[in-house]
Amino acid sequence: MPSIIPVATGILQAPQGRVLADLRPEGKPWPGYWEFPGGKIEAGESPAAALVRELREELGIEVRAASPWRVMDFAYSQRTVRLHLFRVTNWEGEAHGREGQEIRWLDPEDLARLPFLPANRPIIAGLLAEKLPQPPLCLIADPQRLPSGQLLPALTAAMAGGLRWIVLRLKEQPDRTLRTQFLRLGEVAAERGVQVFLNSPEALPELRSHGLHLTQRALEEWGEEGGIPRPFGVSCHDADCLDKAARLGAGYAFLSPLFATATHPDARPLGMDAFAALAQSSSLPLLALGGITPERVAAARRAGAAGVAVLSGILESRDPAASAHAYGAAWMTSSGPLG
Repeated sequence: MPSIIPVATGILQAPQGRVLADLRPEGKPWPGYWEFPGGKIEAGESPAAALVRELREELGIEVRAASPWRVMDFAYSQRTVRLHLFRVTNWEGEAHGREGQEIRWLDPEDLARLPFLPANRPIIAGLLAEKLPQPPLCLIADPQRLPSGQLLPALTAAMAGGLRWIVLRLKEQPDRTLRTQFLRLGEVAAERGVQVFLNSPEALPELRSHGLHLTQRALEEWGEEGGIPRPFGVSCHDADCLDKAARLGAGYAFLSPLFATATHPDARPLGMDAFAALAQSSSLPLLALGGITPERVAAARRAGAAGVAVLSGILESRDPAASAHAYGAAWMTSSGPLG
């Protein structure tokens, strides 16, 4: 059995939300990779004491307030590290690289763009997941799924049931009737604190949206230099898409299909194990999409999903309010691999 190395790791977050990361220097394992500060817990040392010592040695600061966040295992080929993660909210001194290492204060989305140690990538995903609407339930609203007169009432009812996130899928310019409904949707969403993402902002420039949602094909059309307006998310089906989305600064990704779906019977489902492996290795919070029902939410969360995305499960149900509530309740009463 691989040995388990206990490590204390500090997440230093400034008031404006930026997080401290440092670059592993030459002469250490994994040089050129970024990580969160911390180090090995010595025999007989508590994780909290190790955190204080390590941050003093690495950054020249004295920790005054730190709270446990998570305990997470990550398996490398020769060993497993057990990360005792702490939120560090107060310290004395100005953080600097006492060992000659470069340090940076970065927004969570920018953390995902850097090459981090594999064990640190789920930490970045966790930080980004905290920025998702709560509960992290997204409704993909496709106008082609319902008669135009039923779309706005269904979405309004879902919002009344607790939905706080909508991705509006526009494949063509909406006609006058739909345009009027979408503008009203924007007003209702603003009143209720619901985030609306658009996959084609140019199709409806009048609608104030919270961000852009790209398909995998649309992401592939962007060069590595980026320039995608933020915030944005992506629908992905494989690891290459997830990696590129992270490099370009995405805030989240849909990963599908987790389960078999009636709408795409030829699409091979990922299954729990493959989804979990991608969630473990990605710097992005992954929302499970495909065959998601309220009864399957707990399974998706155990596989490492940071949220779930649905289409017909809410939009085309007889009672969108009750359906949205059921999904949200299933999420709030379940737990993930980290508890």
